[in-house]
Parts: sequence; C-alpha cells; structure tokens
Amino acid sequence: MMNYIEFKDCLVDYVSGNLSEEKINALELFLKENPEYSKEVEEVTFFWEGIEEEIPEPSAAMDIGFYTMLNAQKEKKNNVSIFTKIENFLLGSTFKRVGYSIAILTVGFFLGKSMDTGTLPVESNIEEVKKETESVRSQLVLTLLEQPSANKRLQAVNEVTKLNKVTETIIQALFKTLNNDDNVNVRLSAIEALSNYADIPLVREGLIASILKQESPLVQIALADLMVVLQEKEAIQSFEKLIDEEDTNESVKQKMEESIERII
Repeated sequence: MMNYIEFKDCLVDYVSGNLSEEKINALELFLKENPEYSKEVEEVTFFWEGIEEEIPEPSAAMDIGFYTMLNAQKEKKNNVSIFTKIENFLLGSTFKRVGYSIAILTVGFFLGKSMDTGTLPVESNIEEVKKETESVRSQLVLTLLEQPSANKRLQAVNEVTKLNKVTETIIQALFKTLNNDDNVNVRLSAIEALSNYADIPLVREGLIASILKQESPLVQIALADLMVVLQEKEAIQSFEKLIDEEDTNESVKQKMEESIERII
C-alpha cells in the first residue's frame, strides 16, 4: 500500500510519464482511496503542460552577450546576468507557475494536517515545509534534466538557482548537462548555475575539466571568461592545449591567449 511520502516522491515521474506500470497502479489506487490528494496531481500536471515551447538555437550574438555578462560580474558581482534577465522575463508567465505549484503542494499539505488536528502550523512545521519544498524542487530538477525538451532542461537549470542547498547529486547532474547536452543554450545556462557554487572544490575542478570536453566555441569562450573571473590558474594548461589544437576555432584561440594573460 502506497503512503503519502511515496506518493509525493512518485508524483513528478507520474505526470511526466516516467513511472513504471506497477507504481502507476499503486499511485492510482492511493488516489482512489485518498481523493483529497487529486488536487496535487492537477497542480503538477498544470505546471508540466505549461512549459512545452521549445527554445531557439543560439545565435552568434550570444558570444558577445555572454562575454559582456561575465566581465560585468567581475567588475560588479551584483549586476544581473543575461540569463537572470531571461529567467525574470519567463517568470512573469509560464515559469512563475512552477514556484506557485510547488508552494501550493507543500504548504497545502501541512495546512491540511493542521486543520485536521485543530491547530495552526508552528515554527517547526514551517521548517518542515521548507524542507519539503526543497525536496520537491530537487526532484523536479533531476526529472526535468532528463526530458527531451530543451526548454524543460533549461527550466531545470533555472530551478537549481532557487535551491537553498545544492547536493552532490544536483552538481553531478549539472555537469552531465554541461558536458553532454546537445543544446548550447542549456549548456551555457549550466555554466551560469555552476558558477554560483565555484567555491566548492568539486565544482571548480569539474569546470576546469569541462574545458577540453567542449566543442562549441560559445561554451569554450564562456568557460574561459569564467576562469578569468575566478582567477583559476589550473585552467591555463587546458587553454594551452586548445591553442595547440589545429581544429580549434581561431576566435577561441585568441580568447584563450587573452584569458591566460588576464589570469597570470
């Protein structure tokens, strides 16, 4: 018999079509016996179906945009990046519903429990709400990163920035996206997300290792600029290897040379 915790853990996979037949049957049986939780399925389904639009392929202008963004970050860390502006714009429409859905699901559950017991949520329950929200958001990130839609994968990366604490599982998932995703926009956004955790040795080492795994000039340049911001001397060796490779884009070679000069 499925309980509420198991139901909650399966909910995102259920609406995204990634749940086994056995668990689907168990979840539907749980809903049949606990119809009050059907609203939660509706909320998550509403969110899931609201982000179907695909994002466009990157243009050459993104090179300039990303370069400008990272240099502005070095001069003034409080400046809003180009990806934050994109996120803020999107939050005004479809993506804003994501946060609302998560909040409704989590807060609604605890308010319901309080009403059943005739008490109001206390501070400990509020902390539990935060933990539940964090758990749902983390699960959402991991699920969205595996979706075929580039737009959903981009949303997953954006959701990472809203986490209070990033786990190693999330970090590894971001690096998998950075090194393997076939959409350049998603990979650039992954760099932006990972840069927020560059003080973690695992992240910094992963970013350096990623330099030689990239083929897109936009991504190579973005990583070079980030290394300059971080003043990461360990990246110089990777820059030099790219410079020596014959098939490296000439603009990238020039960027690597400039980055070495700015780090030394």
